[in-house]
Amino acid sequence: MILPEIPEIALWAIYFAPLVSFVLIATGLLFLKDFRARLASDVTIGAIGLSWLLALWALDTSIGLDGESLGLQPHLWMELFQLNVEFGIQLDSLSALMIFVVTSVSLIVQIYSLGYMHGDHGYARYFMFMSLFTVAMLGLVMASSLLQLFIHWELVGLTSYLLIGFWFHKPAAAAAAKKAFIVTRFGDFFFMIALVMIWTKTGGVFDIAEINLLAEHGTLSASILTGLTLGLLAGAIGKSAQFPLHFWLPDAMEGPTPVSSLLHSATMVAAGVYLLSRFFPVIHASPSEVQTTIAYVGGFTAIFAASMGIVANDIKRVLAYSTVSQLGYMVMAIGLGGFVAAVFHLFTHAFFKSLLFQGSGSVNHATGTFDMRKMGGLRSVMPITFITFMIGSLSLSGVFPLAGFWSKDELLLDAWNHDKLLWAIGTLVAFMTAFYMFRAIFMTFFGEYRGGEAPATGHGESGPPHESPRSMTIPLILLSIGSIFFGLFALNGFGTFIEGSLPEDLRHFEFHIESIVLAASTIAALGGIGAAAAIYYARKPAPEQIGRMAGPVYTVMADKYYIDELAENVIVRGLLHRGIGRASQLFDTSVVDRAVNGIALFTYRIGDGLRRVESGQLQAYTSMSVLGVVFAIVAIYVLSGNVLER
Repeated sequence: MILPEIPEIALWAIYFAPLVSFVLIATGLLFLKDFRARLASDVTIGAIGLSWLLALWALDTSIGLDGESLGLQPHLWMELFQLNVEFGIQLDSLSALMIFVVTSVSLIVQIYSLGYMHGDHGYARYFMFMSLFTVAMLGLVMASSLLQLFIHWELVGLTSYLLIGFWFHKPAAAAAAKKAFIVTRFGDFFFMIALVMIWTKTGGVFDIAEINLLAEHGTLSASILTGLTLGLLAGAIGKSAQFPLHFWLPDAMEGPTPVSSLLHSATMVAAGVYLLSRFFPVIHASPSEVQTTIAYVGGFTAIFAASMGIVANDIKRVLAYSTVSQLGYMVMAIGLGGFVAAVFHLFTHAFFKSLLFQGSGSVNHATGTFDMRKMGGLRSVMPITFITFMIGSLSLSGVFPLAGFWSKDELLLDAWNHDKLLWAIGTLVAFMTAFYMFRAIFMTFFGEYRGGEAPATGHGESGPPHESPRSMTIPLILLSIGSIFFGLFALNGFGTFIEGSLPEDLRHFEFHIESIVLAASTIAALGGIGAAAAIYYARKPAPEQIGRMAGPVYTVMADKYYIDELAENVIVRGLLHRGIGRASQLFDTSVVDRAVNGIALFTYRIGDGLRRVESGQLQAYTSMSVLGVVFAIVAIYVLSGNVLER
């Protein structure tokens, strides 16, 4: 430990600094007519920069404690009958690492945004949303209670909706924002059920450490553990875009590229993996069938998304499918018991994937398009973008000695030790990953420039392509450093440190290398690079020829296995709209409306009849009074004289 132990108030400052930034920008936009847009970016970068410095302090403290929890006590926020809502901070190796990742990538993205968003009419609004997202993500990874985590989980969903649909004047962006928000709600619904279930079954326990402790000691039954784990898995499937709720993420690329770099590569989509990692003791205590389900959901998602990345022509969508695939790797590792491997890959992936997304934004800035078929020949005019994109691609492909090599091999080693089928799938995914990334490189940076297109959003530039401004290239260089060197933490006790957040009996990580796994993954990565070079550089065979040979297989992958059509046309328009929707409408009109209208008509007729009694004629009122008196006398006589009994 280099610095003294971080005080609790400094940890809260990590959370509140971007929150203050959000409030200041929102206040300025609402109440100050002469609010300068550039002030929004300055405030945001300053606030997140402060959070980053404090995050380094928090990480130093956690390293000094060998990853053990700092033991901070939660604070009672609200007490309502049996519901005690407590908010607190959980600082251990897992949360300290995630705080560092979130603040680091967020800070670099904000600097990158200075150049990318320059001149945009929503410049200040963009940085306001970015501040709020950073608050939401920090609150999620710092939360000590499940309820607190869930609140920020939903806030992450809200801010992602705002950022994906930032250019709301574009129909595609508005539709993508709604799609992301609605699809992830399905997973969040089951996550909420799990939250309510654990609260009712444990007598009101929300504290994450206590829930993990109950699972570890066998206090929770197998059925409760199964329900809780599946609920957590459902939330992770939605937020981390796992099959079958994966299809929102590629469309989310309609948002600004810095949004993709932050939300959809490093932080938001990593929230699902973080959730599973945070509750790893619960998953470990759950029935083996549940763990196998988690592993195979991740394994299938990894190869399924990689197959679509191979044929995509939009460079951001290639990276989006790559993100889904790599998250599948992490989920697979969690299911196989590879806690360290999953967290390590989450850590390294955040930096090289953010680098790749920002690289795609750089080429878009130069060409005005994300379509790789309209690029080409950019390596000579954009050398910094080319070199850094190459570094990110090599790291993602798992080429020695870059960061992705170390974390990917830990994933494959866990698969080799526990499930040979998943190891084979993971190795095949390594080949596919290298292939689609170097396909993107050869189509984008090699050959002849194919003209690009006029910018649609004001962020591309007309004329000959040229290197991006320093506000965009410096972040690329910084992220390249992490993509090269952060994997070396595997040799310096990363596993021991990150296992400090687990109970003692779950700490069994030992760094070692399996020659078969290492050789297979290396051959797969180099084979993928070689295959991409043969087809897209040497054109032997030409890509068009491969497409014709693949025939319907290529068509199915290019059409994303018709999942979007199934979801939108069959489920939404067919089952929900024409089926359940029309049945509900029929029930509403035939039963509910008729019942309401019938009661109203009956009441109206009663009132109409009584209205006629009030004629306004004195003679009629006198006659009615006399009749009433006669009726009363007769009734009294009958009842008192026992006439009825006779």
